[in-house]
Amino acid sequence: MNNIKISIILILISISAFSQKEIELNKEGIEYAKKGKIEKAFELFEEAIKFNPEFADAYSNRGNVYRMQKKYPLAIKDYSKSYELNPKNLRIIYTRANTFMESNDFENAINDYTIIIEKDPTFENIYFDRAYANIRIKNYEKAKEDLEKQLKLDPKDFKSLANLINVKKKLKLYNDALSDYEKILKDFPNQSDLHILYNNRANLYQDIGNLEKALEDINKALKINDKYNIGYLNRAGINLKLGNKTQACNDFKKAQKLGVENEDHFSIDEDYKSLIDNCN
Repeated sequence: MNNIKISIILILISISAFSQKEIELNKEGIEYAKKGKIEKAFELFEEAIKFNPEFADAYSNRGNVYRMQKKYPLAIKDYSKSYELNPKNLRIIYTRANTFMESNDFENAINDYTIIIEKDPTFENIYFDRAYANIRIKNYEKAKEDLEKQLKLDPKDFKSLANLINVKKKLKLYNDALSDYEKILKDFPNQSDLHILYNNRANLYQDIGNLEKALEDINKALKINDKYNIGYLNRAGINLKLGNKTQACNDFKKAQKLGVENEDHFSIDEDYKSLIDNCN
């Protein structure tokens, strides 16, 4: 009987030490990651998983390393395993969703954001995130619904207001969009991206054929930020349509000098081709 008790005690002690070991390895890996020593961190997370293949945190952290290395399928696999082991951890689903976004897999990102909403509809920024994923696949109606839900939770959420305006423009709800511009410019007079708002409203005025109003807004944008390359490009296009060819060329050259062609969302459209033809 005494031998049985001793055996049970030894098993419990070994399990306790085993559990502590994996925690220590994981913790040490995190410290190495903070110092930028990613390869060493990765080794420690792998070792923690070998000690205990059921340790969810180590999978999460190894997934983070894979994500940093842009090895998205491997990162997603680790996040999925971590969630399988700890299904109460919605943060890991959120991380997986954002990884899907980074790898341009917007449908799966939307699926993950939806899982979170179903379990916790008050999860921070979750409606905005799902809206943005829908914007990327041009599903503007659903994006509009989610942005409106986000604004019910936080009526002063600037990014949601700004994106909702852009979505309304895509849906050709021009009057609604103009009303929202008035509201956001009034409510956020000190917003750091105010020049972008004026630029975007200038684009809306162009869409409805009001070039004079468009020029007023783009001038305001460039007064706020005189290094705004997209602003100069847009003003060049407006001036060309108004027949101000010399001013259009000056702005076009300024935009090029400021590196507008290196912007993430830059593309050569018909307006750009017209400016090239005019200025050459």
